[in-house]
Amino acid sequence: MRKSKKYFTFLYVPSKNSGLKTIRIPKLLAWGGVGAVALLVAASTLAVMRYTLKAGDTYQVARLTRENEALHAQLAEISQDMVYLEGQVRQNFDFQKKARLLANLDDLNEDITEVGVGGPDFGYVRSLSVLDESTRLSLGGLRSDVDKLIRQARLQSESYGEIVDILTENQQRLNGTPSIRPVSRGFVSSRFGRRMDPITGRSSRHRGVDYSARLGTPILATADGIVTFAGKWAEFGNTVEVSHGNDYVTRYAHASKILVKKGQRVKRGDVIARVGSSGRSTATHLHYEVVCKGVKKNPLAYVLSGQEVTE
Repeated sequence: MRKSKKYFTFLYVPSKNSGLKTIRIPKLLAWGGVGAVALLVAASTLAVMRYTLKAGDTYQVARLTRENEALHAQLAEISQDMVYLEGQVRQNFDFQKKARLLANLDDLNEDITEVGVGGPDFGYVRSLSVLDESTRLSLGGLRSDVDKLIRQARLQSESYGEIVDILTENQQRLNGTPSIRPVSRGFVSSRFGRRMDPITGRSSRHRGVDYSARLGTPILATADGIVTFAGKWAEFGNTVEVSHGNDYVTRYAHASKILVKKGQRVKRGDVIARVGSSGRSTATHLHYEVVCKGVKKNPLAYVLSGQEVTE
């Protein structure tokens, strides 16, 4: 009985029908075989797992290497773009220098265009600590260059705004300053200053310029402005007055017909009336006045295009 406990008895039928056969295997040997098989399976499984992990690590390293190479290539391209942008910024400053000169503004000196700031961003520096030194230096320099370009772009934007404001103001001043003849045809029949009054025959001061022209000749606004009067005006007859919003007022008198209304905005060269002989007048002509800050000026001093034809 004890002896049977030390063995495993297996029954089997041989290939030829010769009855049942038995085989006895010591239990110690059987359990040893099972253990050996289990160890072999475990070792094989561990080896497969290690190989899988190693293969995965190898693939990961290869992928990271490819990504790193791609990032370095992108950094190189960005660095080239930065060189181009820096050149453009320099050109913009050169252009602004000329524009500011035209606008009568002080130039932006080099100390200003460098747009200096304080020390490094330590948070950003720490975020790069995991990178290799070469990449870290490249990214750090690139970040510094980008920040500088952004500050310079803001400075240029402010400078352009200042230039535009000045040029716009100057343009409005120019547009509101009388600078052309009030009639395209005709000649000056009476100048500004002392003269013999054509009606009384006495010496008097003429406050404007008379242009002799045919009846119905177009009368032109000599600058941009707003019509402040359009109607009959005592001795002037049919009269148009235009305020130019730049301390200047112009008057056009003795018209045969008025073509604008009070409050109407007009541009330089617009036809506002037609030559006539209304009011106190001896013949068809235009009486033209230029008033600056309430003082009547010689209108011929405000004709910038061509030469005046006088009597």
